[in-house]
Amino acid sequence: RIAGRTSGDSTVAYAFAFARAVEAALGIKPPPRAVWLRGVMAELERIANHLGDFGAICNDASFALIQAHCAVLREKVLRAAAAAFGHRLMRDRIVPGGVTADIGNDGIGAIHALLTEIKALFPALVELYDNTASLQDRTVTTGTVKAGLARQYAPGGFIGRASGRGFDVRKNLAYTPYDKLTLDMPVLEAGDVNARVWIRIREIEQSLSLIEQLLDDLPSGALRIDLP
Repeated sequence: RIAGRTSGDSTVAYAFAFARAVEAALGIKPPPRAVWLRGVMAELERIANHLGDFGAICNDASFALIQAHCAVLREKVLRAAAAAFGHRLMRDRIVPGGVTADIGNDGIGAIHALLTEIKALFPALVELYDNTASLQDRTVTTGTVKAGLARQYAPGGFIGRASGRGFDVRKNLAYTPYDKLTLDMPVLEAGDVNARVWIRIREIEQSLSLIEQLLDDLPSGALRIDLP
């Protein structure tokens, strides 16, 4: 519960990391269904956070329209998460040994409807971003992290991948369920705000694909095992 409250909108990521650490220390493996559900939660959270950041960056550049649309989409992600797992942020759903909430047909339907809606609406926002000169003036060549610095200090996540560091723990040190999924890792070299925006955009697209793969192959069975 403490780990899952390190960051409110990243509660899944922190709980997931803590649970995996406990399971590794105890030498146990959670049930396959729990592992797949963890992946669904993690990618829903990733989409919500990238949408929030994409919109916030555009708002910082005085283009509130994209932020408004991203906020609507992010809200739809949170509502789908609530329908699927009983909590908008999916807090306390991942625990050592598995998960505390299953997903039913209604939840799967809510997530599929969400994916369809994002696929329909998100490309127009990306096009608007890419074709708005005032946005490009504020993001291109701004806040650059050069590739050499990325190699030297090894920043993680989209920051590193926007500066030429082709590393994603889901791919380079793949753990379940990601070792069973197809994941393309977007990498750019420019290292500026614009590059980081584009990494977020591409990762949203990858997360949509990952969730589809996870739901298509969702195993049956137990949700949790008792810890020794």
